[in-house]
Amino acid sequence: MNKPSLLHALLTAALVLAALNLVMDRWSHKLPYYRKLEQIRTAQDPNLLLVGNSLLDRHLDENAFVQAANESQFRPLNSALGASLPPEQRLLFNYAVEQHRGIRTVVVGFYDFQLTSPDRTRVTDLVGNRMIGVDKRFPISEVASVYGFGTLDTMELMALRDLPMASNRAKVWMTVELLRRSIGSLGMPREETNSLGRVDDFDALESASMARFDGEAAGFAQRPDQFNASYEAIFARARRAGMNVVIVLMPISPYHRDVFYQRPAWRTYLAALTSLANRDGIEMVDASDWLPAQGDFADHLHMTPQGARAFSSELSAQLEKLLARSPLFHRP
Repeated sequence: MNKPSLLHALLTAALVLAALNLVMDRWSHKLPYYRKLEQIRTAQDPNLLLVGNSLLDRHLDENAFVQAANESQFRPLNSALGASLPPEQRLLFNYAVEQHRGIRTVVVGFYDFQLTSPDRTRVTDLVGNRMIGVDKRFPISEVASVYGFGTLDTMELMALRDLPMASNRAKVWMTVELLRRSIGSLGMPREETNSLGRVDDFDALESASMARFDGEAAGFAQRPDQFNASYEAIFARARRAGMNVVIVLMPISPYHRDVFYQRPAWRTYLAALTSLANRDGIEMVDASDWLPAQGDFADHLHMTPQGARAFSSELSAQLEKLLARSPLFHRP
């Protein structure tokens, strides 16, 4: 290949890559994490912020929540995001309180060991809804601090921000996987699904073994002196701002309660977690048994719309009671 032809080929390749990156950047605006950021940005004067993962994302019925409060004027903003981990929830919390100075109460929904499991994230993990760390509205320094990235990781993050094709790679493969599943299911019995996707996919969110579950519970119970780094940062910032903080053990299916939450190790863990919360001036609400019927759950973890309505009403009522009786709390 002569020199002019090589230059032409390189120029063409560069233009194609630039066009693909531009397309992928625009495509990312339709992804759930981006829509969540826009939902936070455009919220109308919220005074109560909810933080969590898929158990709370799209599982708070705001109408039921607002109507159930007799006296408190709750204006909720649900920043919970499915498939997010504590560092992403910390970024969402930071973004929400910076956008809305009127937030006076923070409610964190959790299950299992979400509040205490260590944060271990690499730049390559920032895919799907975890791409919040790649979003340019967050300063690089803030993201690096939240994830504990060193110099090389930070440089990799900067490169990822400039290459939407790379940061959106998981979305492309997800589309391919959905197509593969669709073709593979032709002529086969229909798999059980819910509003979030295939039910079997969410079984992986539960502990793989009882020994592992008991081990994680025991590990915290031996040193119950702090939450994981992301939640420690969330709670510290909330305290500095004079916010009320409530942590809620989310409603869980009868199956999950019977298999995991009846274990002695879990009861010891929960007692230690409650003691830690009380020490830090945080109210603890155990909602794990609020929905006793399996029909209120779409799988082992996620509520149906019917279950979400019942949960939202009861949560609002319980929060109002807490705000009324706790000397540490004040009304929104």
